[in-house]
Amino acid sequence: MFSSIINIRKRYTLLFALILTIGFATTGWTQGQQVPQEIAPIDAPFEVADLQRPSIPDQTFDIRDYGAQQMKGDDSFKNTAAIHRAIEAAHQAGGGRVLIPEGDWLSGPIHLMSNINLHVAEGATVYFSEDKEDYLPVVRQRYEGVEAYNYSPMIYAYKLNNVAVTGKGTFDGQGDHWWEWAEGKDFGDRTEVTKVPLSRRNYGKGAGLEGMRPHFMIFWKSENILMEGITLKDSPMWNVHLLYSNKAIVRDVTVNSLRAPNGDGVVLDSASDVLVEYNHFQTGDDAVVLKSGVNEEALKIDIPTQNIVVRNFEARNVRTGSGGIVFGSETSGGIKNVYVHDAHFEGTDRGIRFKTERGRGNVIENIYVRDITMKDVESQAINFNSYYSGPGITGPAPAIRNIDIRNIQIDGVPEPIELVGLPEKWLENITLENVSVVNAEKGARITRVKNLKLHNVSISSGERALVVDDVYELNLQNVTLNDKAEGTPVFVEGEYSGAVSLGNISEEQVELADETSDNVIVE
Repeated sequence: MFSSIINIRKRYTLLFALILTIGFATTGWTQGQQVPQEIAPIDAPFEVADLQRPSIPDQTFDIRDYGAQQMKGDDSFKNTAAIHRAIEAAHQAGGGRVLIPEGDWLSGPIHLMSNINLHVAEGATVYFSEDKEDYLPVVRQRYEGVEAYNYSPMIYAYKLNNVAVTGKGTFDGQGDHWWEWAEGKDFGDRTEVTKVPLSRRNYGKGAGLEGMRPHFMIFWKSENILMEGITLKDSPMWNVHLLYSNKAIVRDVTVNSLRAPNGDGVVLDSASDVLVEYNHFQTGDDAVVLKSGVNEEALKIDIPTQNIVVRNFEARNVRTGSGGIVFGSETSGGIKNVYVHDAHFEGTDRGIRFKTERGRGNVIENIYVRDITMKDVESQAINFNSYYSGPGITGPAPAIRNIDIRNIQIDGVPEPIELVGLPEKWLENITLENVSVVNAEKGARITRVKNLKLHNVSISSGERALVVDDVYELNLQNVTLNDKAEGTPVFVEGEYSGAVSLGNISEEQVELADETSDNVIVE
Protein backbone atom coordinates (compact mmCIF):
# COMPACT_ATOMS: atom_id res chain seq x y z
CA MET A 1 0.00 0.00 0.00
CA PHE A 2 2.79 2.41 0.95
CA SER A 3 4.60 1.87 -2.36
CA SER A 4 1.38 2.54 -4.30
CA ILE A 5 1.01 5.84 -2.43
CA ILE A 6 4.55 6.75 -3.48
CA ASN A 7 3.71 6.01 -7.12
CA ILE A 8 0.62 8.22 -6.93
CA ARG A 9 2.71 11.02 -5.45
CA LYS A 10 5.28 10.64 -8.23
CA ARG A 11 2.57 10.96 -10.88
CA TYR A 12 1.17 14.01 -9.03
CA THR A 13 4.63 15.64 -8.99
CA LEU A 14 5.14 15.01 -12.72
CA LEU A 15 1.68 16.44 -13.48
CA PHE A 16 2.46 19.51 -11.36
CA ALA A 17 5.74 20.04 -13.23
CA LEU A 18 3.90 19.75 -16.57
CA ILE A 19 1.32 22.34 -15.48
CA LEU A 20 4.08 24.73 -14.48
CA THR A 21 5.85 24.28 -17.82
CA ILE A 22 2.68 24.90 -19.81
CA GLY A 23 1.79 27.87 -17.60
CA PHE A 24 5.14 29.58 -18.03
CA ALA A 25 5.09 29.02 -21.79
CA THR A 26 1.75 30.77 -22.19
CA THR A 27 2.33 33.84 -20.02
CA GLY A 28 4.87 35.54 -22.28
CA TRP A 29 7.08 35.87 -19.19
CA THR A 30 10.77 35.06 -19.67
CA GLN A 31 10.83 32.92 -16.53
CA GLY A 32 9.61 30.05 -18.69
CA GLN A 33 13.03 29.95 -20.22
CA GLN A 34 16.02 28.16 -18.74
CA VAL A 35 17.34 29.71 -15.55
CA PRO A 36 20.75 31.27 -16.22
CA GLN A 37 23.66 29.65 -14.41
CA GLU A 38 25.29 32.95 -13.59
CA ILE A 39 23.71 35.24 -11.02
CA ALA A 40 23.18 38.63 -12.64
CA PRO A 41 24.50 41.71 -10.83
CA ILE A 42 22.05 43.38 -8.47
CA ASP A 43 21.06 46.88 -9.53
CA ALA A 44 18.85 48.13 -6.69
CA PRO A 45 17.91 51.68 -5.56
CA PHE A 46 19.88 51.00 -2.35
CA GLU A 47 23.09 49.22 -1.37
CA VAL A 48 23.04 45.41 -1.14
CA ALA A 49 25.92 43.16 -0.11
CA ASP A 50 27.81 41.34 -2.86
CA LEU A 51 25.92 38.04 -2.96
CA GLN A 52 27.70 34.95 -4.26
CA ARG A 53 27.14 31.23 -3.89
CA PRO A 54 28.87 29.98 -0.73
CA SER A 55 32.31 28.47 -1.17
CA ILE A 56 32.05 24.80 -0.17
CA PRO A 57 34.81 22.21 -0.78
CA ASP A 58 34.36 20.07 -3.92
CA GLN A 59 34.13 16.64 -2.32
CA THR A 60 31.12 14.35 -2.17
CA PHE A 61 29.73 12.25 0.65
CA ASP A 62 27.09 9.80 -0.64
CA ILE A 63 24.52 8.92 2.03
CA ARG A 64 24.58 5.30 0.84
CA ASP A 65 28.15 5.05 2.11
CA TYR A 66 26.85 5.85 5.57
CA GLY A 67 24.08 3.27 5.68
CA ALA A 68 21.22 4.90 3.79
CA GLN A 69 18.66 2.61 2.14
CA GLN A 70 15.88 3.37 -0.32
CA MET A 71 12.22 3.02 0.59
CA LYS A 72 10.73 -0.45 0.19
CA GLY A 73 7.09 -1.13 1.00
CA ASP A 74 5.43 -0.46 4.34
CA ASP A 75 8.50 -1.05 6.54
CA SER A 76 10.77 1.46 4.88
CA PHE A 77 14.14 2.18 6.44
CA LYS A 78 14.42 5.58 8.15
CA ASN A 79 17.58 7.33 6.98
CA THR A 80 17.82 10.11 9.56
CA ALA A 81 20.95 8.73 11.26
CA ALA A 82 22.64 7.82 7.97
CA ILE A 83 22.15 11.34 6.56
CA HIS A 84 23.50 12.86 9.77
CA ARG A 85 26.54 10.59 9.66
CA ALA A 86 27.26 11.82 6.13
CA ILE A 87 26.83 15.45 7.22
CA GLU A 88 29.15 14.97 10.19
CA ALA A 89 31.77 13.25 8.06
CA ALA A 90 31.69 16.07 5.52
CA HIS A 91 31.89 18.68 8.25
CA GLN A 92 34.87 16.99 9.91
CA ALA A 93 36.61 16.83 6.52
CA GLY A 94 36.32 20.59 6.14
CA GLY A 95 32.99 20.55 4.28
CA GLY A 96 31.55 19.17 1.07
CA ARG A 97 28.50 17.97 -0.79
CA VAL A 98 26.24 15.47 0.97
CA LEU A 99 24.59 13.59 -1.89
CA ILE A 100 21.08 12.16 -1.76
CA PRO A 101 21.07 10.15 -5.00
CA GLU A 102 18.19 9.21 -7.29
CA GLY A 103 15.48 7.20 -5.58
CA ASP A 104 12.98 7.44 -2.73
CA TRP A 105 14.30 8.06 0.77
CA LEU A 106 12.53 8.27 4.13
CA SER A 107 13.96 10.54 6.83
CA GLY A 108 13.27 12.45 9.98
CA PRO A 109 14.45 16.08 10.32
CA ILE A 110 17.84 16.96 8.84
CA HIS A 111 20.06 19.30 10.87
CA LEU A 112 22.73 20.95 8.74
CA MET A 113 26.27 22.05 9.60
CA SER A 114 28.54 24.79 8.27
CA ASN A 115 30.33 24.25 4.95
CA ILE A 116 27.76 21.67 3.85
CA ASN A 117 25.81 21.47 0.59
CA LEU A 118 22.89 19.09 1.00
CA HIS A 119 22.37 18.03 -2.62
CA VAL A 120 19.25 16.11 -3.63
CA ALA A 121 19.85 14.71 -7.11
CA GLU A 122 17.41 14.81 -10.00
CA GLY A 123 15.03 11.89 -9.62
CA ALA A 124 15.50 11.79 -5.83
CA THR A 125 12.67 12.38 -3.37
CA VAL A 126 13.08 12.67 0.38
CA TYR A 127 9.85 11.84 2.22
CA PHE A 128 9.78 13.17 5.76
CA SER A 129 8.56 10.92 8.54
CA GLU A 130 4.98 10.98 9.79
CA ASP A 131 6.11 10.06 13.32
CA LYS A 132 5.96 13.25 15.37
CA GLU A 133 8.40 11.86 17.93
CA ASP A 134 11.09 12.07 15.25
CA TYR A 135 10.85 15.88 15.41
CA LEU A 136 11.95 16.00 19.05
CA PRO A 137 13.80 17.39 20.91
CA VAL A 138 12.32 20.83 20.30
CA VAL A 139 14.42 23.58 18.68
CA ARG A 140 14.36 27.34 18.92
CA GLN A 141 12.45 29.20 16.22
CA ARG A 142 10.10 32.11 15.58
CA TYR A 143 6.53 30.97 15.15
CA GLU A 144 4.28 33.49 13.37
CA GLY A 145 6.41 36.32 14.72
CA VAL A 146 6.91 34.99 18.27
CA GLU A 147 9.99 33.12 19.52
CA ALA A 148 9.23 29.64 20.78
CA TYR A 149 10.55 26.12 21.14
CA ASN A 150 8.69 23.70 18.93
CA TYR A 151 9.01 20.54 16.85
CA SER A 152 12.07 20.64 14.62
CA PRO A 153 11.53 21.73 11.02
CA MET A 154 12.30 19.18 8.32
CA ILE A 155 15.56 21.00 7.55
CA TYR A 156 17.19 23.14 10.27
CA ALA A 157 20.27 25.37 10.16
CA TYR A 158 21.25 26.95 13.49
CA LYS A 159 23.97 29.63 13.54
CA LEU A 160 25.76 28.30 10.45
CA ASN A 161 28.07 29.80 7.86
CA ASN A 162 28.38 28.58 4.26
CA VAL A 163 25.42 26.25 3.90
CA ALA A 164 23.44 25.16 0.85
CA VAL A 165 20.52 23.00 -0.18
CA THR A 166 20.66 22.29 -3.91
CA GLY A 167 19.71 19.87 -6.67
CA LYS A 168 16.82 19.01 -8.95
CA GLY A 169 15.20 16.58 -6.52
CA THR A 170 12.20 16.93 -4.24
CA PHE A 171 11.60 17.25 -0.52
CA ASP A 172 8.12 16.01 0.39
CA GLY A 173 6.91 17.15 3.81
CA GLN A 174 3.93 14.74 3.79
CA GLY A 175 2.02 17.46 5.58
CA ASP A 176 -1.38 15.77 5.68
CA HIS A 177 -0.91 14.28 9.16
CA TRP A 178 0.28 17.62 10.56
CA TRP A 179 -2.71 19.48 9.08
CA GLU A 180 -5.19 16.97 10.51
CA TRP A 181 -3.46 16.97 13.91
CA ALA A 182 -3.50 20.78 14.18
CA GLU A 183 -7.11 21.25 13.11
CA GLY A 184 -9.26 22.80 15.82
CA LYS A 185 -6.39 23.32 18.30
CA ASP A 186 -6.08 26.78 19.85
CA PHE A 187 -2.73 27.98 21.20
CA GLY A 188 -3.88 31.41 22.34
CA ASP A 189 -3.22 35.03 21.47
CA ARG A 190 0.31 35.39 20.14
CA THR A 191 0.35 39.15 20.84
CA GLU A 192 -0.12 38.42 24.56
CA VAL A 193 2.68 35.85 24.44
CA THR A 194 5.20 38.54 23.45
CA LYS A 195 4.74 40.18 26.87
CA VAL A 196 6.21 37.12 28.64
CA PRO A 197 9.92 36.10 28.54
CA LEU A 198 10.70 33.09 26.36
CA SER A 199 11.62 30.94 29.36
CA ARG A 200 8.17 31.44 30.89
CA ARG A 201 5.83 31.62 27.95
CA ASN A 202 3.22 28.95 27.37
CA TYR A 203 3.83 28.77 23.64
CA GLY A 204 5.19 25.87 21.63
CA LYS A 205 5.80 22.19 22.16
CA GLY A 206 8.43 22.99 24.79
CA ALA A 207 5.65 24.43 26.95
CA GLY A 208 3.47 21.36 26.52
CA LEU A 209 1.27 23.07 23.93
CA GLU A 210 0.11 20.99 20.99
CA GLY A 211 -1.15 22.05 17.58
CA MET A 212 1.81 24.10 16.36
CA ARG A 213 3.06 22.61 13.10
CA PRO A 214 6.75 22.70 12.20
CA HIS A 215 8.09 24.69 9.27
CA PHE A 216 9.74 22.98 6.31
CA MET A 217 13.09 24.82 6.48
CA ILE A 218 14.45 27.31 9.04
CA PHE A 219 17.80 29.08 8.78
CA TRP A 220 18.38 30.71 12.21
CA LYS A 221 21.10 33.36 12.55
CA SER A 222 22.99 31.90 9.61
CA GLU A 223 25.07 33.51 6.88
CA ASN A 224 26.14 32.77 3.29
CA ILE A 225 23.17 30.61 2.38
CA LEU A 226 22.13 29.09 -0.95
CA MET A 227 18.94 27.27 -1.93
CA GLU A 228 18.83 26.39 -5.60
CA GLY A 229 16.94 24.07 -7.92
CA ILE A 230 14.98 22.09 -5.33
CA THR A 231 11.24 21.35 -5.16
CA LEU A 232 9.33 21.58 -1.88
CA LYS A 233 5.99 19.83 -1.62
CA ASP A 234 3.24 19.60 1.03
CA SER A 235 4.92 21.44 3.88
CA PRO A 236 3.28 21.28 7.32
CA MET A 237 3.40 25.08 7.37
CA TRP A 238 5.86 27.72 6.07
CA ASN A 239 8.37 26.53 3.50
CA VAL A 240 11.67 28.50 3.32
CA HIS A 241 12.07 30.60 6.49
CA LEU A 242 15.14 32.85 6.72
CA LEU A 243 15.23 34.10 10.31
CA TYR A 244 17.81 36.59 11.65
CA SER A 245 19.95 35.45 8.71
CA ASN A 246 21.87 37.38 6.08
CA LYS A 247 23.65 37.02 2.75
CA ALA A 248 21.29 34.46 1.26
CA ILE A 249 20.28 33.42 -2.26
CA VAL A 250 17.04 31.55 -3.00
CA ARG A 251 16.77 30.76 -6.72
CA ASP A 252 15.01 28.33 -9.04
CA VAL A 253 13.02 26.82 -6.17
CA THR A 254 9.60 25.31 -6.86
CA VAL A 255 7.11 25.40 -4.00
CA ASN A 256 3.86 23.45 -4.18
CA SER A 257 1.96 23.95 -0.93
CA LEU A 258 -1.50 24.56 -2.34
CA ARG A 259 -3.08 22.15 0.13
CA ALA A 260 -1.12 23.45 3.13
CA PRO A 261 -2.73 25.89 5.59
CA ASN A 262 -0.24 28.75 6.11
CA GLY A 263 1.89 27.27 3.34
CA ASP A 264 3.88 30.46 2.64
CA GLY A 265 6.62 30.03 0.05
CA VAL A 266 9.64 32.16 1.05
CA VAL A 267 9.49 33.98 4.40
CA LEU A 268 12.13 36.66 5.00
CA ASP A 269 11.96 37.34 8.73
CA SER A 270 14.37 39.93 10.21
CA ALA A 271 16.69 38.92 7.37
CA SER A 272 19.08 41.14 5.42
CA ASP A 273 20.94 41.14 2.10
CA VAL A 274 18.87 38.48 0.35
CA LEU A 275 18.31 37.71 -3.33
CA VAL A 276 15.17 35.75 -4.26
CA GLU A 277 14.92 34.98 -7.98
CA TYR A 278 13.59 32.58 -10.63
CA ASN A 279 11.24 30.84 -8.21
CA HIS A 280 7.90 29.18 -8.95
CA PHE A 281 5.07 29.32 -6.42
CA GLN A 282 1.73 27.59 -5.99
CA THR A 283 1.15 28.14 -2.31
CA GLY A 284 -1.48 27.85 0.39
CA ASP A 285 -0.56 31.34 1.57
CA ASP A 286 1.78 34.17 0.53
CA ALA A 287 4.26 33.38 -2.23
CA VAL A 288 7.02 35.71 -0.97
CA VAL A 289 6.46 37.50 2.34
CA LEU A 290 8.60 39.86 4.40
CA LYS A 291 8.19 39.90 8.18
CA SER A 292 10.08 41.06 11.28
CA GLY A 293 8.25 39.81 14.39
CA VAL A 294 5.26 40.70 16.54
CA ASN A 295 4.72 43.51 19.02
CA GLU A 296 6.67 43.89 22.31
CA GLU A 297 9.25 41.18 21.75
CA ALA A 298 10.13 42.19 18.19
CA LEU A 299 10.10 45.90 19.02
CA LYS A 300 12.74 45.13 21.67
CA ILE A 301 14.80 42.87 19.39
CA ASP A 302 14.53 45.55 16.67
CA ILE A 303 16.06 43.61 13.76
CA PRO A 304 14.54 44.75 10.45
CA THR A 305 14.15 42.89 7.21
CA GLN A 306 16.24 44.99 4.85
CA ASN A 307 18.23 45.12 1.62
CA ILE A 308 16.11 42.58 -0.20
CA VAL A 309 15.79 41.95 -3.95
CA VAL A 310 12.99 39.72 -5.29
CA ARG A 311 12.97 39.35 -9.06
CA ASN A 312 11.91 37.15 -11.98
CA PHE A 313 9.28 34.93 -10.37
CA GLU A 314 5.77 33.65 -10.85
CA ALA A 315 2.96 33.02 -8.36
CA ARG A 316 -0.14 31.07 -9.43
CA ASN A 317 -3.22 30.02 -7.49
CA VAL A 318 -1.92 31.58 -4.29
CA ARG A 319 -4.85 31.35 -1.91
CA THR A 320 -6.27 31.94 1.61
CA GLY A 321 -6.14 35.72 1.71
CA SER A 322 -2.57 35.95 0.57
CA GLY A 323 -0.59 37.54 -2.24
CA GLY A 324 2.27 37.35 -4.70
CA ILE A 325 4.50 39.75 -2.74
CA VAL A 326 3.46 40.61 0.81
CA PHE A 327 4.77 42.82 3.62
CA GLY A 328 3.58 41.77 7.10
CA SER A 329 1.57 41.41 9.11
CA GLU A 330 4.46 40.79 11.55
CA THR A 331 6.34 44.09 11.05
CA SER A 332 7.55 45.15 14.51
CA GLY A 333 11.25 44.94 13.62
CA GLY A 334 10.65 47.12 10.57
CA ILE A 335 10.97 46.44 6.83
CA LYS A 336 13.05 48.68 4.58
CA ASN A 337 14.99 48.78 1.34
CA VAL A 338 13.15 46.21 -0.78
CA TYR A 339 13.19 45.99 -4.58
CA VAL A 340 10.69 43.69 -6.30
CA HIS A 341 10.59 43.45 -10.08
CA ASP A 342 9.62 41.30 -13.06
CA ALA A 343 6.90 38.97 -11.85
CA HIS A 344 3.59 37.48 -12.93
CA PHE A 345 0.71 36.77 -10.54
CA GLU A 346 -2.29 34.76 -11.72
CA GLY A 347 -5.22 33.43 -9.74
CA THR A 348 -3.80 34.84 -6.51
CA ASP A 349 -6.03 36.15 -3.70
CA ARG A 350 -4.11 39.43 -3.79
CA GLY A 351 -1.15 40.81 -5.69
CA ILE A 352 1.00 43.42 -3.92
CA ARG A 353 -0.02 43.57 -0.28
CA PHE A 354 1.00 45.54 2.83
CA LYS A 355 -0.67 44.37 6.03
CA THR A 356 -0.02 45.57 9.57
CA GLU A 357 -1.90 46.97 12.57
CA ARG A 358 -1.72 48.87 15.84
CA GLY A 359 0.65 47.24 18.31
CA ARG A 360 3.24 46.50 15.64
CA GLY A 361 4.87 49.95 15.68
CA ASN A 362 8.07 50.57 13.69
CA VAL A 363 8.05 51.38 9.97
CA ILE A 364 7.79 49.88 6.48
CA GLU A 365 9.68 52.18 4.13
CA ASN A 366 11.70 52.53 0.95
CA ILE A 367 9.90 49.84 -1.03
CA TYR A 368 10.22 49.74 -4.83
CA VAL A 369 8.00 47.52 -7.01
CA ARG A 370 8.38 47.39 -10.79
CA ASP A 371 7.11 45.49 -13.81
CA ILE A 372 4.40 43.20 -12.45
CA THR A 373 1.56 41.66 -14.44
CA MET A 374 -1.54 40.33 -12.69
CA LYS A 375 -4.37 38.24 -14.07
CA ASP A 376 -7.65 37.19 -12.38
CA VAL A 377 -6.85 38.38 -8.86
CA GLU A 378 -9.48 37.30 -6.32
CA SER A 379 -9.57 40.40 -4.04
CA GLN A 380 -7.28 43.45 -4.27
CA ALA A 381 -4.42 43.76 -6.73
CA ILE A 382 -2.66 46.52 -4.74
CA ASN A 383 -3.63 46.52 -1.07
CA PHE A 384 -2.40 48.55 1.94
CA ASN A 385 -4.24 47.47 5.09
CA SER A 386 -3.34 49.07 8.44
CA TYR A 387 -6.25 47.32 10.21
CA TYR A 388 -5.19 43.72 9.61
CA SER A 389 -7.00 42.31 12.70
CA GLY A 390 -9.69 44.98 12.76
CA PRO A 391 -10.13 48.45 14.29
CA GLY A 392 -10.35 47.33 17.94
CA ILE A 393 -6.61 46.64 18.32
CA THR A 394 -4.53 49.03 20.46
CA GLY A 395 -0.83 49.82 20.78
CA PRO A 396 1.86 51.75 18.90
CA ALA A 397 0.87 52.54 15.33
CA PRO A 398 3.07 51.36 12.47
CA ALA A 399 4.17 53.73 9.71
CA ILE A 400 4.09 52.93 5.98
CA ARG A 401 5.92 55.47 3.85
CA ASN A 402 8.03 55.99 0.75
CA ILE A 403 6.46 53.27 -1.40
CA ASP A 404 7.09 53.49 -5.15
CA ILE A 405 5.09 51.14 -7.42
CA ARG A 406 5.45 51.40 -11.20
CA ASN A 407 4.73 49.53 -14.42
CA ILE A 408 1.84 47.36 -13.22
CA GLN A 409 -0.72 45.66 -15.48
CA ILE A 410 -3.90 44.31 -13.90
CA ASP A 411 -6.53 42.35 -15.83
CA GLY A 412 -9.53 41.02 -13.92
CA VAL A 413 -10.01 42.00 -10.27
CA PRO A 414 -12.87 42.99 -7.92
CA GLU A 415 -10.89 45.83 -6.25
CA PRO A 416 -7.78 46.94 -8.11
CA ILE A 417 -6.36 49.44 -5.59
CA GLU A 418 -7.20 49.77 -1.89
CA LEU A 419 -5.03 51.94 0.38
CA VAL A 420 -6.07 52.36 4.04
CA GLY A 421 -4.06 54.28 6.64
CA LEU A 422 -4.73 54.70 10.35
CA PRO A 423 -6.35 57.89 11.73
CA GLU A 424 -3.23 58.59 13.81
CA LYS A 425 -0.69 57.37 11.22
CA TRP A 426 -1.59 58.00 7.61
CA LEU A 427 0.17 56.30 4.73
CA GLU A 428 2.75 58.75 3.41
CA ASN A 429 4.63 59.35 0.16
CA ILE A 430 2.99 56.73 -2.05
CA THR A 431 3.59 56.69 -5.82
CA LEU A 432 1.59 54.64 -8.31
CA GLU A 433 2.91 55.23 -11.82
CA ASN A 434 2.22 53.50 -15.14
CA VAL A 435 -0.58 51.39 -13.71
CA SER A 436 -3.17 49.89 -16.07
CA VAL A 437 -6.38 48.32 -14.74
CA VAL A 438 -8.95 46.58 -16.94
CA ASN A 439 -11.93 44.37 -16.11
CA ALA A 440 -12.28 45.65 -12.54
CA GLU A 441 -15.55 45.54 -10.60
CA LYS A 442 -14.74 48.53 -8.39
CA GLY A 443 -12.28 51.37 -8.84
CA ALA A 444 -9.51 52.63 -6.57
CA ARG A 445 -10.49 53.18 -2.93
CA ILE A 446 -8.05 55.35 -0.94
CA THR A 447 -8.32 56.41 2.71
CA ARG A 448 -5.97 58.45 4.92
CA VAL A 449 -2.96 59.01 2.68
CA LYS A 450 -0.63 62.03 2.62
CA ASN A 451 1.29 62.84 -0.56
CA LEU A 452 -0.15 60.35 -3.04
CA LYS A 453 0.90 60.46 -6.68
CA LEU A 454 -1.17 58.78 -9.40
CA HIS A 455 0.73 59.29 -12.64
CA ASN A 456 -0.11 57.60 -15.95
CA VAL A 457 -2.83 55.53 -14.30
CA SER A 458 -5.79 54.11 -16.20
CA ILE A 459 -8.73 52.37 -14.51
CA SER A 460 -11.58 50.65 -16.30
CA SER A 461 -14.21 49.52 -13.80
CA GLY A 462 -17.87 48.75 -13.26
CA GLU A 463 -18.33 51.05 -10.25
CA ARG A 464 -16.96 54.56 -9.69
CA ALA A 465 -13.32 54.60 -10.77
CA LEU A 466 -11.75 56.65 -7.95
CA VAL A 467 -12.97 57.32 -4.40
CA VAL A 468 -10.71 59.15 -1.94
CA ASP A 469 -11.47 59.77 1.74
CA ASP A 470 -9.18 61.95 3.89
CA VAL A 471 -6.41 62.29 1.34
CA TYR A 472 -4.08 65.27 1.49
CA GLU A 473 -1.73 66.28 -1.34
CA LEU A 474 -3.16 64.07 -4.07
CA ASN A 475 -1.42 64.63 -7.37
CA LEU A 476 -3.03 63.27 -10.54
CA GLN A 477 -1.18 63.35 -13.84
CA ASN A 478 -2.37 61.74 -17.07
CA VAL A 479 -5.07 59.73 -15.32
CA THR A 480 -7.72 57.94 -17.42
CA LEU A 481 -10.90 56.83 -15.67
CA ASN A 482 -13.59 54.77 -17.41
CA ASP A 483 -16.41 53.35 -15.35
CA LYS A 484 -19.98 52.21 -15.92
CA ALA A 485 -21.37 54.04 -12.89
CA GLU A 486 -23.75 56.96 -13.18
CA GLY A 487 -22.35 60.36 -12.31
CA THR A 488 -18.77 61.50 -12.01
CA PRO A 489 -15.79 59.07 -12.03
CA VAL A 490 -14.14 60.78 -9.01
CA PHE A 491 -15.59 61.18 -5.50
CA VAL A 492 -13.72 63.11 -2.78
CA GLU A 493 -14.85 62.90 0.84
CA GLY A 494 -13.42 63.39 4.32
CA GLU A 495 -13.07 66.60 6.30
CA TYR A 496 -9.27 66.37 6.15
CA SER A 497 -9.02 66.00 2.39
CA GLY A 498 -7.17 68.81 0.68
CA ALA A 499 -4.54 69.96 -1.82
CA VAL A 500 -5.95 67.79 -4.62
CA SER A 501 -4.32 68.47 -7.98
CA LEU A 502 -6.44 67.01 -10.78
CA GLY A 503 -4.03 67.26 -13.72
CA ASN A 504 -5.96 66.31 -16.86
CA ILE A 505 -9.18 65.52 -14.90
CA SER A 506 -11.70 68.36 -15.09
CA GLU A 507 -13.58 69.60 -12.02
CA GLU A 508 -16.83 68.55 -13.72
CA GLN A 509 -15.66 64.92 -13.33
CA VAL A 510 -15.35 65.30 -9.54
CA GLU A 511 -18.06 65.09 -6.88
CA LEU A 512 -17.35 66.47 -3.39
CA ALA A 513 -19.00 65.13 -0.25
CA ASP A 514 -20.92 67.56 1.97
CA GLU A 515 -18.24 67.65 4.69
CA THR A 516 -15.42 68.25 2.20
CA SER A 517 -14.22 71.81 1.69
CA ASP A 518 -14.93 73.48 -1.65
CA ASN A 519 -11.28 74.53 -1.65
CA VAL A 520 -10.01 70.96 -1.72
CA ILE A 521 -9.00 71.24 -5.39
CA VAL A 522 -5.89 73.27 -6.21
CA GLU A 523 -4.18 74.19 -9.46
